[in-house]
Amino acid sequence: MRICKRLLSVLMACSFISTSAALSASDVFAENNISCNIYDTTIDSESKEAVSSLSQETLIDDNVGAAELTETPYNVFDIYNAHQTYVKLHSGDKSLMYKKAEGIDVSYAQGQIDWKAVKDSGVDFAIIRAGFGNADKYPYQVDTWFKYNIEEAQKVGMDVGVYWYSYATDAQGAYDEAVSCYNVIKDYDLQYPVYFDIEDPSQKHLSTYETSVLIETFCSEIRSRGYYAGLYSYANLLTTKVYKEVLDKYDIWVAHYGVNIPSYSKEYGMWQYSSTGSISGIDHAVDLDHCYINYPYIISPDTYEPDGTETDSVADLRPVNIDKGVASGVDVSVWQGKIDWEKMKASGIDYAMIRAGYGNLSTQTDKYFKANVEGAEKAGMDFGAYWYSYASSPEDAVLEAKACLEVIKGHKFAYPIYYCIEDQCFASMSSKEISDIIKAFCSELEKNGYYVGVKSYANFLNTRVDDGVFADYDVWVSHYGVAKPDFSKNYNMWQYTNDGTINGLNGSFNLDYAYLNFPEIMKNNHLNGF
Repeated sequence: MRICKRLLSVLMACSFISTSAALSASDVFAENNISCNIYDTTIDSESKEAVSSLSQETLIDDNVGAAELTETPYNVFDIYNAHQTYVKLHSGDKSLMYKKAEGIDVSYAQGQIDWKAVKDSGVDFAIIRAGFGNADKYPYQVDTWFKYNIEEAQKVGMDVGVYWYSYATDAQGAYDEAVSCYNVIKDYDLQYPVYFDIEDPSQKHLSTYETSVLIETFCSEIRSRGYYAGLYSYANLLTTKVYKEVLDKYDIWVAHYGVNIPSYSKEYGMWQYSSTGSISGIDHAVDLDHCYINYPYIISPDTYEPDGTETDSVADLRPVNIDKGVASGVDVSVWQGKIDWEKMKASGIDYAMIRAGYGNLSTQTDKYFKANVEGAEKAGMDFGAYWYSYASSPEDAVLEAKACLEVIKGHKFAYPIYYCIEDQCFASMSSKEISDIIKAFCSELEKNGYYVGVKSYANFLNTRVDDGVFADYDVWVSHYGVAKPDFSKNYNMWQYTNDGTINGLNGSFNLDYAYLNFPEIMKNNHLNGF
């Protein structure tokens, strides 16, 4: 359920593609014997260009469930996480990283623009179309107003970036577009990124893999030539047709109109929220944009002059769409007492994570485990389980695993069995000691046919657990009061509150989102008692 690791070499090859070595996406697939088709679906366009709406297209196999749309593929580019890149390249003042700015994006369609009037109206920046397609081969594909727009905008002190509209359908085409773009913009200094605009109907048939190759080819070539690269498209394409590793590597400009929050739950630096704006100095409707990242500082930190509106956090600037996954869940233990599982099911809860017990003795079964499992089974609710740890060593963790196995035997679990590592007893242990304990427990359950993972709060996972654990086992992360958990590794379940309410039931509950179709995984792979 992750992208094959050979994708790393393929996509990295695209980073160094040259005129003589550029391959079509199909050539790349054939050479590497790769077939990847996850989340190959796209629906209606929220596009910037005047194009017809895209009809729904489903390219995924019938056996691939909705969970695939939120699956996090193999993490081949995590070192290029946007914020890590900022810190690595510019070890300056983090308090200047974010800033709210208002902008427009323009092309030949806006005609002759009075840039002084635009500047005086309060517009902070402009993203200007430089051209489209292979303009080296077809010079008329340079935007007819680009030279005027960028020079006049810069004369009045407007910060600018550019975008290049793509028609590419293979890696060679994307490479040619990148070279064309560079040849058009090379004499200009930019304060905002160079964006690859991918949204054309001619590209809607491309797979997620092919789309990602186009983006990587263009953006890596632009980056290699000294420009800050970004990706522009409508929310649905970004959500369903681009690998997470590519999204993490380049800055995102998302388009979605007529909504309070774009339907895109990952990181983004700019949001195009309208295509019908009215601005002084422009006679035609113009696209309007909110920007949340301080690109002028990030791109040119040595010459940037702060104005006091900068901040070190984007949380209060940018609206975030919470990714609610594919299923809504609850986790329960003795502390919730007797539960009416029929009401739980009727309230819209899809699954439950039930505490099986704690410690290294099977007699330490959760007092309500048997009643909760039987109640969930009777109500037809899917469930998994978790075991709370007090282990002091890997040997102790094995004893806990054997106790857990004794308690959960005889039941079918449609969700994973998680090892809960969050007790104060771990405070004095090293990361290696903790990681060895986790591996000891999890490997014991795996040997017995269980899909197993680790559960803890975000900060503990970030600072006290070795990365090797995340490569081997699933993660259930706990983080409350945020739009997304502060955990950058792969996770497939999020406990987002410990104070949730459920219709028809008294008290407060821990609530969760799941990001994989776990019941299908367990049944198809004969795991967890199936």
